[in-house]
Amino acid sequence: MALSAKMRNFTVPVSPIYFNVAEYCLFGITLGVIIGIIFYFVFVNNKYNTVSGFIFGGKNMSTVSVSLALIASHLTSITLLGVPVEIYLRGTQYWASALSLIIVTLLTAVIYLPVFHKLQLSSSFEYLEIRFSTHTRTIAAVLFVISKLMLLPIVPYVPLMAFRLVTNPLASRITAVTCVACSTLIAVAGLRAIISIGIVTTFLALAGTALPSGLALLPMGFKKMWEIADHGGRLVLYDPDPELAHHTSFFVVTLALSTNWLWKVALSQSSLQKLLAVSTISKARICLAISCVGVILMKLLSCFLGLTLYAWFAGCDPLLTGQIKKHEQLVPHFLNNLATMFPGICGIFIISIFSATTGCIASIINSISGVLFEEFIRPWMPQSTSELACCKIMKLLCLVVGLYCAGVVWTAKELDRLQHVASGVTGVTAGTLLGLFTLGIVSSRANCSGALSGCLLSLLLCGWLLIGAENALATGALTFQRKPLLTSGCGKANFTHVLVNVTTTAYSAATQMPTKPLQSLFRISFTYCPFAGAITVLLIGIPMSYLTKSKTDSMNPDVFCPLTQSFLHKLPDRSTSESIEIRAPNSQEIYMALDEALKHLKEVIDR
Repeated sequence: MALSAKMRNFTVPVSPIYFNVAEYCLFGITLGVIIGIIFYFVFVNNKYNTVSGFIFGGKNMSTVSVSLALIASHLTSITLLGVPVEIYLRGTQYWASALSLIIVTLLTAVIYLPVFHKLQLSSSFEYLEIRFSTHTRTIAAVLFVISKLMLLPIVPYVPLMAFRLVTNPLASRITAVTCVACSTLIAVAGLRAIISIGIVTTFLALAGTALPSGLALLPMGFKKMWEIADHGGRLVLYDPDPELAHHTSFFVVTLALSTNWLWKVALSQSSLQKLLAVSTISKARICLAISCVGVILMKLLSCFLGLTLYAWFAGCDPLLTGQIKKHEQLVPHFLNNLATMFPGICGIFIISIFSATTGCIASIINSISGVLFEEFIRPWMPQSTSELACCKIMKLLCLVVGLYCAGVVWTAKELDRLQHVASGVTGVTAGTLLGLFTLGIVSSRANCSGALSGCLLSLLLCGWLLIGAENALATGALTFQRKPLLTSGCGKANFTHVLVNVTTTAYSAATQMPTKPLQSLFRISFTYCPFAGAITVLLIGIPMSYLTKSKTDSMNPDVFCPLTQSFLHKLPDRSTSESIEIRAPNSQEIYMALDEALKHLKEVIDR
């Protein structure tokens, strides 16, 4: 009771964020740039009115623009708002995601990219039909569309939820719907417009992440911030915690996160559209390398912002004192406090969030419409349908998906539970689809029976784990570990002095954090679902394929990765085999063959 009263005494009302004239001008310029890009690609540069032009932008994009667009595809509002909070609550073990991204980039460049760059498919799921069967392709496409439709409303909802505390609820909702409207129009303009927005997003996100961290360090300095984070237990370089419910240990960040990213970078429709938009595979690999460096830089900046957040609130956690309702609102609350010393910083960050959210939604809408058209509409259309008509249908699908997203964001009051479920479903489908594609690309003996059985059992296992984890969360059996948070420094006059005094207390509390033993299989962190799904497909699919004795002698070698092709038996040259089949047999050759056969038969009889 005394602690609660103490917290109430330190509760500080939070004033809404209002843009000043400069921020309104900057936001207007950003919105004008977005509208200008939409206008240019819809009305002026509309020569790519074909399905291939709409999806791949003519396949003659520059390396730099595609690289920046790939970086922007990782810079969602979840990254800019969620990663700093993760560092604030659980430490810097998330830095190991840089290792994950390096591994993912190498695997993509060596195993997956050569296959899809040779085949040049309009839909990545077309590969599954070539490799396995039509049923496998349909099942994978349905899983992809369902997961993306569940995830799509969450992308604008995350910044809406975060800024609802410091802005008018109606204003935040209008901003989210405006963001969705711009994204829909960008998706209608095609891949070239999405890549152009990605270039703008990358630079705005860089400024929106680096500036708050740098300005917040001015009152205390880098050395003081580092000492506070160290004594508070936030500097975690290697955490080998075997507890499976601990979703930020080293193995979770490197192993489980790599599985999710491998699907997103190497096999997702939106990523493949960008990688196939350049003319050669060498340029595509350069784009991958540049984007890897850029994303690692942005991840490290987000980690740095998280350390700054902890140094700022080390002795007076805003959630414990009632200043915020959830830790997801920590970054807006921090910016609101920082704006009292540096006016305009809130506007820069909100504009970067707006731009990142717009680009991410546009890319998702474009990929959903492309898959819907290629998988469920085009097979039923007459072959004589013109490319212009097909392109118009895809644009109409973009509008329909955008209206769906805007409707959900506007009508839904709380999507917190859906956010967690959508993340889990996305992880389940990502792992299953990754295992399915990897099975076909890597294993030369894999067949349709192995693929379908592995896919089915993977979905059953991961769905069972997901439902059990949701129930464990609801009953309190599954809790996420985090570092201690304090309120002993609240109400002090000298903020820097308060931070210095609470470091020892924070350190002692951090060393006494209790750990819970694994009580059931359902306490496994949901971040393991993609890894479990992919491994299940491989462990079931490969033996099942061997049991059904599949034959791959007649399979197109381009469907396998270069490493698998090197282990295959050398196939006869197609031109030679075709010439043998077409050429009429020579009578002289027939007589010579018969004569040799008779001589051999005579030798056998003599013996």
